[in-house]
Amino acid sequence: MHNEVISSPFSRRSALTFGLSAAALAAGGGSLAGCTTRGTAEGPIPVAERVPLPTHLPYRGTTPDLEGKNGSADAYRHYPADPPTTVTEPPGDGAPISAILSIFYPSWPPVAENAAWQHLNASLGSELEIQQVPSVDYVARFATMVAGNDLPAMLEVANVARLPELMKAKFVDLTEHLSGDAVKQYPNLANLPPEAWRAGVFDNAIYGIPTARGIWQSMVQFQRNDLIKERGLDAGEIGSFDELFTFCQEVTDSRNSVWALATVPYGYVGQMLGLPNVWRLDGGALTRAYEVPEQEEVLNASIKLWKAGVVHPDAFALNGEQVRQHFLSGRVLLCNGSYQAWSRFHRESQPDAPFDLDALPLPGFTGGKGVFHLNKPAYSVGAISKGNENRVETLLKVWNYLAAPFGSAEFLTAVYGKEGEDYRLEGSDPVQTVRGMREQLLLTPLVAAPAAVYYPNDASVTEKCYAHMLAMADNNAIQNPALYRYSVTESHKGVELTRRMDSDFNDIIQGRKKISDWADSVRAWRSGGGDQIRSELEAALAVE
Repeated sequence: MHNEVISSPFSRRSALTFGLSAAALAAGGGSLAGCTTRGTAEGPIPVAERVPLPTHLPYRGTTPDLEGKNGSADAYRHYPADPPTTVTEPPGDGAPISAILSIFYPSWPPVAENAAWQHLNASLGSELEIQQVPSVDYVARFATMVAGNDLPAMLEVANVARLPELMKAKFVDLTEHLSGDAVKQYPNLANLPPEAWRAGVFDNAIYGIPTARGIWQSMVQFQRNDLIKERGLDAGEIGSFDELFTFCQEVTDSRNSVWALATVPYGYVGQMLGLPNVWRLDGGALTRAYEVPEQEEVLNASIKLWKAGVVHPDAFALNGEQVRQHFLSGRVLLCNGSYQAWSRFHRESQPDAPFDLDALPLPGFTGGKGVFHLNKPAYSVGAISKGNENRVETLLKVWNYLAAPFGSAEFLTAVYGKEGEDYRLEGSDPVQTVRGMREQLLLTPLVAAPAAVYYPNDASVTEKCYAHMLAMADNNAIQNPALYRYSVTESHKGVELTRRMDSDFNDIIQGRKKISDWADSVRAWRSGGGDQIRSELEAALAVE
């Protein structure tokens, strides 16, 4: 039987990321909050002059059952018994702390009706006054707050144009508090990895505190192993695109409303073909994934799948929630999503019905290995607004509490709530109650410690997720070489350029345009700002 549980601080919050655009996925990218810079609006910063990142002090208070490698996550079969304490006294100063963040699910109950929130406030020693804004509205809300100079003390920073200038004008420079060994005053923040901290650097100063996610944001193709096995097949044996195509034909039964794929797997096919992760860097020159010859092979393969009828017929109109429901109900057997969805799928499956989840391997297009695209180390960054300079140390202490590592006592409070009301212990495992699921404070867009692979009372779920993640981290994994370099042009034009490429990509798949039209799309992207973005990023990379 499946318990009502949460496996990491991201489970309920986790966006399955089905909404990432077609061209962005095929080109190896997606737009996430917290895009930032190693330079300034005036140009890149020489290496010798860059602000030192916070000293990294990995948390060693617990020992994982399975150790992550090459960027994959540690795994725990059970929550550590007698969780260690990482904060010895309430970090708050007794005064309320205003905050705002985005949410992807219905808002949690107000503090007066929320035992988890009340318990956290009591543990902090200050009342957290949190505004919850639907994710689709957050950028507009953020812009309105900035324009009206009406910012709360702590907030998730939206990805808007000219972000370095905005951070300098509206937010507190935290460099003296966090750079180098200064961060040791906040050991849970020192536990955040250096690659995530780069997301918080603007104009050569530390303004943001990253939400560490790393490989958890990377995309995989989930499979309903239970339903696939019923058909006498094994998706784990897929070793090329041709084998994937044959498999999809064999499992599709459109007369009974069952399809292999929820959506066209652009990103997955692109990784089979070894496309760049957004950009490819060769001898100082950048090539966008849109531009490589293999992109047309992605289009050809996608058209083949679409025309064969193995993709859900509403694929181009489905939203993430609809995809999730189709996958859980067995209407589709494969769907795209991030690792964060692994535990959520298990948690939301029918309690007494068979459910066996896994993810596809990543072979090369004609055999061998594909190239796994790593997503950004940080999902977003949080910041402290100007006007709160006299409370910076208090706010950082609160942030330090909320960033408590997996396995600690503070993690239980921040993520699970109050024992006996929001969760019960089964052995050492915290199993959420129905009330706890409803009351959980989803603070991930504002603050998050590095996640561990963990699913209460079912070690097999943990082991399967860990094994796949470990294999992908070692599967020719590549990062975007221009990550966290700043382009003024991209900050102004990037979203619209991507939207146009998405539209053209989808039109070609659905037959409204020809594959030969893709070259015109690429030329329009280049002349419309793509070449200028390339030039600015190459200049930033030239000082490495």
